[in-house]
Amino acid sequence: MCNRIITGFALGLLSGGCAAGLPITNELSLAIPQPGSYQLRILAPDLLELYLINTKPPNPARVDSWDFVDAAGSPQLPVAQDLAVTIGAQTVAIQSLGFKRRVLYAPLKQRDLRIGNSLYLQLAAPIAEGQTVQVNNLTAAHWPTNSPFVATMDPLRFSPALHVNEVGYAPAFPKKAMVGYYLGSSGEMNIPASSGFKLIDAKTGAQVYQGSLVLRPDVGYSYTPTPYQKVYQADFGAFTNAGEYRLVVPGLGASLPFLIDDGIALAFARTYALGLYHQRCGTNNALPFTRFTHGPCHAARAGIPSPQTSFAFTWNTVSNYARQINSNNPFQTAPLLTNESAQLYPFVNQGTVEVSGGHHDAGDYSKYTINSAALIHYLVFAADAFTGVGDLDNLGIPESGDGRSDLLEEAKWEADFLAKMRERDQLSGEGATGLAISDQRHRPIWPGGRVPKAHPLRGRVHARRRIGLGGVRIIPRHRRRFVPSEVERLV
Repeated sequence: MCNRIITGFALGLLSGGCAAGLPITNELSLAIPQPGSYQLRILAPDLLELYLINTKPPNPARVDSWDFVDAAGSPQLPVAQDLAVTIGAQTVAIQSLGFKRRVLYAPLKQRDLRIGNSLYLQLAAPIAEGQTVQVNNLTAAHWPTNSPFVATMDPLRFSPALHVNEVGYAPAFPKKAMVGYYLGSSGEMNIPASSGFKLIDAKTGAQVYQGSLVLRPDVGYSYTPTPYQKVYQADFGAFTNAGEYRLVVPGLGASLPFLIDDGIALAFARTYALGLYHQRCGTNNALPFTRFTHGPCHAARAGIPSPQTSFAFTWNTVSNYARQINSNNPFQTAPLLTNESAQLYPFVNQGTVEVSGGHHDAGDYSKYTINSAALIHYLVFAADAFTGVGDLDNLGIPESGDGRSDLLEEAKWEADFLAKMRERDQLSGEGATGLAISDQRHRPIWPGGRVPKAHPLRGRVHARRRIGLGGVRIIPRHRRRFVPSEVERLV
């Protein structure tokens, strides 16, 4: 029995070992196909895509099958005479071939490289609806002769050339889809646009709307060949009926199902809110808000790197960065920060400081004050500028349902961290001050505009002061306002 479990790289991919390969029978499955998986796609009546998943050991090893690109990056494709295409019982000539190769899956923790390979065949005659097409390898040089690629011309087959918004569309908002596909060395796919497009009910198949395809070439590229010049746009903004639909282009097939529904916007907002929840620092991620759980993170206090003699590694790193010359940056007139005494603004805080809270950066665990201020601004701006957004208390975060704005609560999570990053005497000389958050209409995050007695900011802030639209406004005890530019300088 052929063992289909990947062990190292001892896998015969359609050229030995698992001789029959692994046909992909459910293209819409969320499971990533294993190396050796393959299928035949009918992109258009006269255009086929032979698709194979393979792999390779670390460099300098080459791929273990379909090695159709030389060391210089030039395609070395099979000759048409090595392949036989039959439609029903009739043999059809191949006019040209193209090839594309893309990484499909490449995790970092454990090597499991999976590469998607596409071999394109332009046919001399079209495939009619309902006909079966088969591609055989006559020489066994590329895959076993007993492993044909087979597909049937179904008018509603899934087409990778039809790109809809899988999140869905709000009925009253614009609704557009794009039609186009890249064929690797064969360039962009020619789209049969003359018949336009139609929307069908995803369950019944009944047509509910039709429209024209409009050429939408992209602009702004300075190299050749210019990409995205054969992309078409399908605009169905006039169709507002709620339901589940598919977009169909005659000859190409159908898109994935998508929804038109008033709940789409809220679903997107809740997904984004949970994304911010996942990035929270200094706390846990727990059920039922996520299945990716962990305990409180980064709770240790941070050390101020002073005196320099106690932080040799830190200052050596800072010094090395300071000495780097970047021609893309303007010349720096300030002294190079090569040691502690070169600071224009020496440390005021000493020892360790508590810096938990806020949100991790997009791709790592770092936190940056400029991004902190921007996030607070975006959230408070949204609460101010968009009708009803500031009243949302149902976004699915731990604070939801408490009678307070979820956006302002998330903004406060970041602002509390930002407050910890200030030197103790930058504002009043009396120690760190806190932040109060409300939107432009002075709706405070705390009911009644008062900070709870148990909160460390109690007595340090005036709840009617706010984070303004231009940035974070910091309110010390004597209630002096700092304009956004001053805040950026201070934090």
